[in-house]
Amino acid sequence: MSDHGWKHDALAEDLAQHLRSDQRMVWTDMQIGPAGSPRPDVYTLEKSYSKPMPTAYECKISRSDLRSDTTSGKWQKYLSFAGAVVFAVPDGLCTAADIPVGCGLIVRKAQTWRHVRKATRSAVALPMDAAMKLLIDGVGRCTGPRLPQMRHADLWRENAAVRKKFGAAVAKAAVDLTSVQTQIADLSEMRAEGFKRVDREVAARREYLIGQVRAECAEFEQAKRDLIEWLGIDGDMSAFAVRRRIVQLKAECSADARVERVEAALNRALHSVRNAADMLAPEAREGAA
Repeated sequence: MSDHGWKHDALAEDLAQHLRSDQRMVWTDMQIGPAGSPRPDVYTLEKSYSKPMPTAYECKISRSDLRSDTTSGKWQKYLSFAGAVVFAVPDGLCTAADIPVGCGLIVRKAQTWRHVRKATRSAVALPMDAAMKLLIDGVGRCTGPRLPQMRHADLWRENAAVRKKFGAAVAKAAVDLTSVQTQIADLSEMRAEGFKRVDREVAARREYLIGQVRAECAEFEQAKRDLIEWLGIDGDMSAFAVRRRIVQLKAECSADARVERVEAALNRALHSVRNAADMLAPEAREGAA
């Protein structure tokens, strides 16, 4: 038994029951072909003539066994009769990074199996010897209807023993406790996944806001460069020199404004003088006469 509490055959049987459906045939420990042919832990075929999608599953319950298989390339032997190879492991044994490129990974969680990475599927024609093996020896070995899982049976036997020794009330309490523990484990997993999702959303939002700030800063810097160029200020000048130049420009603008006010006053005075001269012109002509 591995450190994760699973025996190899029990893990394979559990996976087979999970994969079985009305549209899929499942075999365990089935040699695909004549003597000496590879023997995947679990092998599946879809009940489809056009897309049978043969898949080989390799169950691993220890990291050493997993490394040995991935290093030796044993899984590649399955590619002659399977379009995809998937490694099946207990939760926590490995990550997708430990699995060969192109292979899939399915993990046994507390209550069910979860696909962590899908395999890269390639087209494969089932060899005649493999098809004959499945026809002659495999029909009777195809996994039947879903049966109570071994671990569930173990729990039932344990509860029956408790009921016999301590009575129905204690047995029911034990069942309720087991159910609560299972629910707590599931809720803890859901909470952890929820926290991870929130962390991803927060990180994405943070990156978005940082990007917006950077874009606004870049736009402001460009506007500042345009203003400096329009004012005729050298962009290589120090901040002090830029401030001094701005003060000078403000003073020049103020001087120009004063000159404009004086010019306007002089124009108004000249206009008044001309009006007065026009009014006095008739009297001047009469005096001359």
